[in-house]
Amino acid sequence: MQARPNALPCDIDRMIASADEILQLQPNEGLQLARHAHTQAQIIGYLHGEIQAGLAQGRAQLLLGQQAAALLTLQQALAMAEPKSLAHVNLLEQIARCHLDLGDTLQAAHIWEQCAQTSLDNEHFMPFIHAQIGLGQVHFGFEEYEDALKYHYRAFDYLYTSTDAALRCRVYLNIVMDLYSLRRFNDAETMLQRARDLSLTMRSLDNETEVYRITGLLFLAKNKIEDARMHFATALKICLLQENPWHQAMSALGLGLCDLADENWDKAQAQLNEAHTLATQLQNPHLLYKTHYALCIASEGKKEYAAAKIHELAYSQQKKHLQRP
Repeated sequence: MQARPNALPCDIDRMIASADEILQLQPNEGLQLARHAHTQAQIIGYLHGEIQAGLAQGRAQLLLGQQAAALLTLQQALAMAEPKSLAHVNLLEQIARCHLDLGDTLQAAHIWEQCAQTSLDNEHFMPFIHAQIGLGQVHFGFEEYEDALKYHYRAFDYLYTSTDAALRCRVYLNIVMDLYSLRRFNDAETMLQRARDLSLTMRSLDNETEVYRITGLLFLAKNKIEDARMHFATALKICLLQENPWHQAMSALGLGLCDLADENWDKAQAQLNEAHTLATQLQNPHLLYKTHYALCIASEGKKEYAAAKIHELAYSQQKKHLQRP
């Protein structure tokens, strides 16, 4: 019986392209395909394929909330990448994202700054835009919303270099969140409409989920609770299809906030416990901070003061963790 021939580099490139294509919709399937491509590349000594498959694998692990595993995968690929190459800066950008999700915010900022400078020097504009988004999110996490907006507008200024509609939409949505946090609601709604119009032209569950979730936040800010609830519920349905635990937690949190606004303490607590369970699995300090804070309010509403105190203490600890040293 003849042995199956090894995959050719062009076969491996096609596998990696397919993995990249399905990541947003089916991250588990994308992860398996990227792993297979990586194994095949190792067998034939195809270094470029190993690096690109490692990048695809790390991206899938990030989407699935496997930050520690993603960090290891991406660091291994980075060790093989040529300095200053496009692969090198793409890996740096995703490594920074791992550090942010794991709560190592200053390390994330340092790597994104390195990525941004190297990308700009070598005219790798797409990772430069991603790095500006990340640096803006670092400031956003520290509640420095004006600085976050400056970085996100810098990303906006370089969008002319890219034809990627999903990236453009992502920049718009980050600007919306900055404006929302600055209570510039009219400006936020204007930018959100641009993101909504753009999202209709493509299939990106990630951006579609965020459009619905952020619309819910804006309705909640106007005390239009039922409109907010409808949009958070739609966001939750979409992200359940996507297998994205971070979006699922944020959407469940939004529904819990609607119940808090209605003073429906039991329903709020149930919804927020679901969000908190996901936040605990992800070990994301930003999510843990938000869920503990909301659960503290729900527990006080139910007159469960001991539980409220526990959540208040945990919220304070997470808040301190997220502050600049």
